[in-house]
Amino acid sequence: MYAGVASTSDELQATREASRRRLRVRASAARAQPTPLADVLREHALVHLTPAAAARLRLVHPSWARRISSPIFAVAHAAAPRRLSGLFVPSAGFLPFDGADDAVPSPSLSFAPASSDVTVLSSSHGVACCFSPADDALFVCNPATASWSAVPSPPCRTWPRPAVVVLFDATPYNFRGDYALVCAAECDPGSGAYCFQVFTSGTGSWQFADAVAPAEGLVAASGVAAGGTAWWRTSVGTAVGYCPETGRVEVVLCPGDSAKWEIGSAGGKLHCAVRDGDGVAVYQLGEHGCWEVAAAWVPVEELLPRSQIKPAQHENAEGEADGEATGNELVAQSPVIVESEVQKLDDTVQLLGFQGTGLEVVVLAGRRLVAFDTETRRRREVRVPVRTEEKQKQWDGDEYAVHTNTLALVAPAVLAGEPVLVESPDDEVVAFP
Repeated sequence: MYAGVASTSDELQATREASRRRLRVRASAARAQPTPLADVLREHALVHLTPAAAARLRLVHPSWARRISSPIFAVAHAAAPRRLSGLFVPSAGFLPFDGADDAVPSPSLSFAPASSDVTVLSSSHGVACCFSPADDALFVCNPATASWSAVPSPPCRTWPRPAVVVLFDATPYNFRGDYALVCAAECDPGSGAYCFQVFTSGTGSWQFADAVAPAEGLVAASGVAAGGTAWWRTSVGTAVGYCPETGRVEVVLCPGDSAKWEIGSAGGKLHCAVRDGDGVAVYQLGEHGCWEVAAAWVPVEELLPRSQIKPAQHENAEGEADGEATGNELVAQSPVIVESEVQKLDDTVQLLGFQGTGLEVVVLAGRRLVAFDTETRRRREVRVPVRTEEKQKQWDGDEYAVHTNTLALVAPAVLAGEPVLVESPDDEVVAFP
């Protein structure tokens, strides 16, 4: 009897071993078979393209169209590392550094629910917070996809431009496209003390934070998101930040000349660029609230070369050069050496804010808008259009918003349905839902 049981057990063991061998052979054959290149591109490369380039590739194959149109792809696209796309400039719209490859469908945001031009207050991972001065209204949108959601105005704000920073969670788990807005406002006019109000797409209402920070001369247009914290620069040489998740307020001093510096975000951390002699120094805010050197000192000659090769061009009636390339590439036809518009880093050259995974210093010099990568030492450039209207002055860099294009989803705000109390002429209080 025992011999028969042992024989059956040996047979079962042999059968299992044979099954394992067959599975190993099949697995080895699957690994040896190369994955089609089209599948590799669809699953791993498309997410790193710009929204405009990804939209064009929908025509390649139905599987590509399904992949690019899926919400999961939009979430992955927003979470992928990418560099700064361009700036929103008043009356000029969106100015992309890479031309049509990184443009938006409507540079002036004509899809926005506004009766006049809108102002982009801030942007994070492709989600922008915009303000319509004529309508006194806020909305959050994705300029690359023309999707938007209305947002109620904060109870208190700065004038004429609200100091609002949008915080967008770009993790792979933000399937709704939720976001938060942080608005800084002076507690009492002239006090120099600022309070913070927070709006979240999930709650649909503004909430006052308990924190108060000294932020005399807060520059509303300098707002930037870095690591879940909303930061602003002040005119007195400080940067003030508030984190809604922790309720913590931070105040840091400028590491150099406070009259010639600008803050930005790189890799999710706060950075700043400071003019230092004939160059620019870049710092990163460390874990203990101290500035650390983030990049090698960048000389002016590397930021704005004194001479460059340009094609022979003729200006048209609008003041633009015929055949002028957009972005940082120039077609070398009949090249001639011309002097740069800017010879020195003087008061006419201005440091601007920046954002992205990598560290790019942004400089405005006349009509030249330059983004300089401190790691690769490469420059990208776009020219600010000339304004022909006599009543409009040339953009001086005071009002702008840096932006990075993504396919990020924008969650519809669940607006609170609380009644609004309005006094009628006969002193009767009427409630409107």
